[in-house]
Amino acid sequence: MRNKFETKLFNQLKKSKVKFKYEAIKIPYIIAGHYIPDFVIDTPTGKIYIEAKGYFRPEHKRKMIAVKKCNPQLDIRIIFYVENKTYIKWAVKHGFKYAFTRIPGEWLNGL
Repeated sequence: MRNKFETKLFNQLKKSKVKFKYEAIKIPYIIAGHYIPDFVIDTPTGKIYIEAKGYFRPEHKRKMIAVKKCNPQLDIRIIFYVENKTYIKWAVKHGFKYAFTRIPGEWLNGL
């Protein structure tokens, strides 16, 4: 159980002898929204969308994954304020190009 309240309800259900399961299934859902990139750079090879991130909150990670999944044709890149191994691992895992503290010069040329 995740907390005392769930434990209390779990015990109630157990005592009632009804058939039940605890956190046994996952139900997918979609929340619609809009993503506003921090910067959009026009380069000779197309647009690059830049997201600037200081503290990379879990909800921002979920949003960026959803945006990329819904818009795989967009070149979305992330500039992190500080070098962080967890952020690097996340970016690599989800296919985001990334850099730290500033936009690399080659990005300005579309590379």
